[in-house]
Amino acid sequence: MRSSRSSVSRTLGPAVLAALLLIPNAASPAGAVPRDEDSPSLPGIRATVADGRPCTAKSAKKSAQTPWAQSFLGIDRAWELSRGAGVEVAVVSTGADASRVPALDGRVTGGRDVVAGGTVRDDCVGYGTFLAGLVAGKWQEGLAAAGVAPEARVIAVRATDKGGLTTPEALADGIGAATASGARIIHVALAVPSAPRKLKDAVAAALKAGAVVVAPASAREWESGSGASRAESGPVYPAALPGVLAVSSVGPGGEPDTQGAEQGPRTRPRLSAPGVSVTGPGPGGGGQFTGGGDAVAGAFVAGTAALVLSYHPGLSGEQIAHRLEATAYGAMGDAPDPGVGPGVVDPVRALSAVLPEEHAPSSPGTRNASAAHAVPPLDPPTARDHALAVAGGAVAVTLLVAFLAVVLPRGRRRGWRAGTAGGPTSSAD
Repeated sequence: MRSSRSSVSRTLGPAVLAALLLIPNAASPAGAVPRDEDSPSLPGIRATVADGRPCTAKSAKKSAQTPWAQSFLGIDRAWELSRGAGVEVAVVSTGADASRVPALDGRVTGGRDVVAGGTVRDDCVGYGTFLAGLVAGKWQEGLAAAGVAPEARVIAVRATDKGGLTTPEALADGIGAATASGARIIHVALAVPSAPRKLKDAVAAALKAGAVVVAPASAREWESGSGASRAESGPVYPAALPGVLAVSSVGPGGEPDTQGAEQGPRTRPRLSAPGVSVTGPGPGGGGQFTGGGDAVAGAFVAGTAALVLSYHPGLSGEQIAHRLEATAYGAMGDAPDPGVGPGVVDPVRALSAVLPEEHAPSSPGTRNASAAHAVPPLDPPTARDHALAVAGGAVAVTLLVAFLAVVLPRGRRRGWRAGTAGGPTSSAD
């Protein structure tokens, strides 16, 4: 019996291996990506540069693959309706390297440097460059990656020192500069552990001016030096202020990004977006980086807001924020996950959905947002979809193995001659 089993194993071994190779990721969750943001293929980008360290070096690597976040959100389908033309997005971060980065050529304008003074012309850290590319990076030959709103423009405002650190007062000045620029979408890609009156007033002024203010729901990106991590719990700002869209990050399956989530202060998110192993441009040239965190997720929300404003130019900032929340993937389901908020931003539904409050007839000569051509929403992949895919692959392999276990031994015994039709093979075979 043992000899027979060994013979069957040797016969089936190569066939089973070949079958497994035909089903990618059958042994691991579909869509899984390395948690380490410093992937083997692309260098990682960080929100700060340690004291005494040089500026972030340029990347010499690129990936021709479509980034998972771009596919997950169905951005290609959203581009059928809007690409963000005519919209300006202020990114309050570490600046931007617009002159040497092809993805940002013609897409970024240097705003105020509220810490060092003058106009933003560079980005030692590279984080603001990375975020600007996620918001409005243009298409490049040979690369599938592009910004969420590739026809929008970014106004880069620096509210940090050279290493990427900020203060509540500097952040307030940065938001004020973004508001003064006239940008209707403001991505505050920084977080601080307190909100003095100056910061509260700056956010209130931006909202009053009709802007959508997006901010990270946690301070994880700055825990190494900002001092925010020294608070064991509590909210972060400006995400915790009224009217601000606090954003958290999710991974490829739509699950909350729990890496480091229990460390440092955090604000309950109002939306979520991809923020794990995200691909984008960086400083110094045309190479790409990977990055992650809630500020990265915020860039996807800010880009989606730009698409909505371009397609529905009559909406107020408050209406845009409401539309993003009301159309979020999972927003209509059961009790929301506290790590995700009401749901994951959905660019296609944010553009095409007709909300109940928009059924009122519009005034003559004005455009009614509800008249927008609707495109069937694209449901992003979920963990359940991945599980079903893996289970289906496992079943297929099992059936193939069972088939080969019966057919190969009997075929060898018959010398691969056809069996007797209409009944079982006789012992003479």
